[in-house]
Amino acid sequence: MTMAAAMDTQEIKKEQEGYQTAFKATALFGGVQVINILVSILKSKIVALWLGTTGFGIMSLFNSATSLIYSITNLGLQDSAVRDIAYAKGQNNLSSVARTVKAINRWIWATGLFGALVTIVLAPWLSQWLFESNKYVLSFVLLSCVVLLSGIYNGNYATLQGTRNLRLMAKANIFGAVTGFLCSLPMFYFFRDRGIVWALILTALSTTVVSLLYVKKANIPDARLTYGESYHIGLKTVKLGVMMSLSGISVTLVQFVVKTFIARTGSIADVGLYQAGWALNGTYLGLVFTAMAKDYYPRLSQAATDNRVVRTMMNQQTEIALLVLAPLVIVMIVFMPFFIELLYSGEFIGIVRMTEWLLIGSLIKAGSWGLSFVFLAKGDGRLFLFNELGTKIITLPAYLVGFHFFGLDGIGYAYTFNFTVYFLWVALVAYKRYGISYDNGYWRLFTVLLAMILIFPLGERLWNAGYGTGIALIVCIGVYALFEFNRRINLRTLTEKLHQRGGRK
Repeated sequence: MTMAAAMDTQEIKKEQEGYQTAFKATALFGGVQVINILVSILKSKIVALWLGTTGFGIMSLFNSATSLIYSITNLGLQDSAVRDIAYAKGQNNLSSVARTVKAINRWIWATGLFGALVTIVLAPWLSQWLFESNKYVLSFVLLSCVVLLSGIYNGNYATLQGTRNLRLMAKANIFGAVTGFLCSLPMFYFFRDRGIVWALILTALSTTVVSLLYVKKANIPDARLTYGESYHIGLKTVKLGVMMSLSGISVTLVQFVVKTFIARTGSIADVGLYQAGWALNGTYLGLVFTAMAKDYYPRLSQAATDNRVVRTMMNQQTEIALLVLAPLVIVMIVFMPFFIELLYSGEFIGIVRMTEWLLIGSLIKAGSWGLSFVFLAKGDGRLFLFNELGTKIITLPAYLVGFHFFGLDGIGYAYTFNFTVYFLWVALVAYKRYGISYDNGYWRLFTVLLAMILIFPLGERLWNAGYGTGIALIVCIGVYALFEFNRRINLRTLTEKLHQRGGRK
């Protein structure tokens, strides 16, 4: 073998290893997400049957309010902490990791207590604004616990994620979801609507306790730090976190405004339908986006100074995401009425078209997410914030206009439109700022998969496409995705490696 041929072989092998790393993370958290999906199916079905669309709406408004307060008061610590802990881990400096973790934990407790206090103070206003009644003041006072626990829970996950204890994080996620469900079940059964608040509190408490147990298993040494040192170490994290926090606030605020708008121009039952469709999209495609957030982001942070490596990682991760997402999306679109009946009840059948377009928008979202993590990995908080807030100028009006003219279907159309604009926006900014862009392989893959998926919803309108067309598309997309998958990761080689590893165990 000539030297040139050997180098080419080495490059191909290195490229396949990059795809395999991206796929393994997706598979790991995909498995976690399958468990979460099963738990979510049970929980959604129970809530749908015992609480109905109105109960769904009440719970959704509670979650939106606490999420908004948490986003504002947490200062984005859970996301920026991942970058700083991952960076310290990448330097192989255990002392630095321990000091960073301790400093951030102290900041998290301080911001969590502040968030709980803000929730208590705002309880009368939240009850009046969201429900046009003072009936829920005590509920919001009690939900202040959820704001505090959310901070502690996310801080623990940031620690596991930043130190890349992915298996511990996966186990914490699974057992947290299961215990949260089991703790909330009696509240829904015995108290129906009146048990929603206690169900949310018990879920937050149980998941937080589980996360604490798994952080202890990570064996991160304690560090001796004064509160002054914690302040200065954490301040750097907070500066990036504030930028990310403002982005998170904008997302949560958009959801808060949209739900309030739907409740006032429609009904709380409409909010329940909206939330059910949103959950279908977010929960069942979450295996891909969870992998991007949990593994891709810290890996990218460690290589952030090398644009060539960043570009390669971005293309590999996003192509794997597309190949996993596309078959899921088309199966869910074709069998959407069946999934809704299975997961909720016939009362929720009106969300079919909205959810179809949410799923299509999520395929586009994969590309924009792959790019947006680059700004975070590089610590470019201001540019990240510029991207996020800039697109919100379009996002919120699109949702409101969509719902006004097309009802819940309009939310789906607006979601796809918003992520198309966002994708083009961040692609342009990343290219101008860093010279980073997707290569031709990604664009070919994206175009072919999107075009095939669009055939079904358009066919429903043009020629009443049914299961015949849908099943044909599922087969075509499945075969094409498998072929492209094999080109990138060599399924035979990957299977042999897994067998060898299993044999060693």
